Amino acid sequence: MRHKMIRAAVLGTAVGAAAFAVPAGASAAPVSEANCAKISTPTSKNGWGNTFPDEQGQAGKYSATNVSDSDGSLEFTTTAQTPRNASYHTAGKLPLTELAKEPLTFEKKGGNANWQIRVTGANTGESSGFTTLVWTAPQDGKQPDATKSNQWWATRDLPGVPQGTNASLDKLVAAANSSGHTTVIDDYGISSQPNEKSGKVNVDNVSFNGCTTNFAAKGGSGGNGSVELPSFS
Repeated sequence: MRHKMIRAAVLGTAVGAAAFAVPAGASAAPVSEANCAKISTPTSKNGWGNTFPDEQGQAGKYSATNVSDSDGSLEFTTTAQTPRNASYHTAGKLPLTELAKEPLTFEKKGGNANWQIRVTGANTGESSGFTTLVWTAPQDGKQPDATKSNQWWATRDLPGVPQGTNASLDKLVAAANSSGHTTVIDDYGISSQPNEKSGKVNVDNVSFNGCTTNFAAKGGSGGNGSVELPSFS
């Protein structure tokens, strides 16, 4: 799965290099407890989705399937024709150094689910400094705080941490910011890309930098979530 995800990320750099207009009224403030999409529903997604041109049709779908609460979840269904799903929310260019200061957790039921932290400005040897930091959830239920894990990896080479090599988040952050680079998080999200291609996983209560989003099958908006900003790959 790791090599397939790396190839997808490399393709994303080529396809997603064009600029996008910023939606009217969009908030560029970094995601935090105070600037948080507390609930996301089919009629009020509060910034969650997938606007990347190379990932069309890959966003998760809202489902009545419950993970821990009783109002549904976000569902990723993969097939041989669509072996990868992913949904994101803008991070508002949160400095990467802030990432591990709050727990990174989510709840899941079913198959493969991964953290996807898309950053720019990293010391990758490329002008954009784009890479994605990835962590794979080990089991069902509430996932452990991923900031404590040494199973993170990056989709680009970083100094001392080759592409696809497991490392702690602290090590990846230090490598990304080495040689005077200032790395920021453009988008965070959850992906599913099982080795067997076909699968289903339900995800809920995604916590990033003090903001927890509850995915619900129906209901109102809630929270003051910002509109999702398209990003550069």
